[in-house]
Amino acid sequence: MTTVTQAEIELYRSQLQEYPDALKALDVLEECEGDLEYAADTLALESTELDNDLDEKDPNEPNWLEKSAEKLRPHICTQAFKDVLSQGFAVALGSLITAGVYPGVPLTLVLIYISTKNLDNFCQDC
Repeated sequence: MTTVTQAEIELYRSQLQEYPDALKALDVLEECEGDLEYAADTLALESTELDNDLDEKDPNEPNWLEKSAEKLRPHICTQAFKDVLSQGFAVALGSLITAGVYPGVPLTLVLIYISTKNLDNFCQDC
């Protein structure tokens, strides 16, 4: 389980004021007491990105958040994205939203997940 602290949520909230969908994602994350995977599953269910039948899920299979991060790998493991990210989290999120990579709400949590893993470490296998 990846946990985001209340202070981190507030920091993201202050950075993402221009993105209402991102703020909704942070509200869900806060409601889920900072449990990033649970919040992402909740948002994915709401956006029909995830099947409603979680009881039959194989515990050894990557969760929705991990799968989504893997799908983003080609977009974020580039020097261009690293340059955008150096301008700030909100700029990076905006560039991914503009590129139409994922809907804004789940994308926010996926990007937070990737940032908790450290972008350089995450992109090491690219």
